[in-house]
Amino acid sequence: MKKPSIPATSSLPPELGRIIEPLKANIEMITGSRPGSVALSPLPAAATLPQVVTQLNLILSRIQQSG
Repeated sequence: MKKPSIPATSSLPPELGRIIEPLKANIEMITGSRPGSVALSPLPAAATLPQVVTQLNLILSRIQQSG
């Protein structure tokens, strides 16, 4: 099943597009679906604590990314 996504904003009225487009971009960056973003790989069941910490830091950096 495909995850729902925010449709293209080009068909929206400009005043609504100005609000929705940044939200769409942020969600796409966090989920890795934004063109050019790198997808995160799932950890193996036997992942070590350092691997978990590294993966968690990658997720947090996506959430906290600015600009």
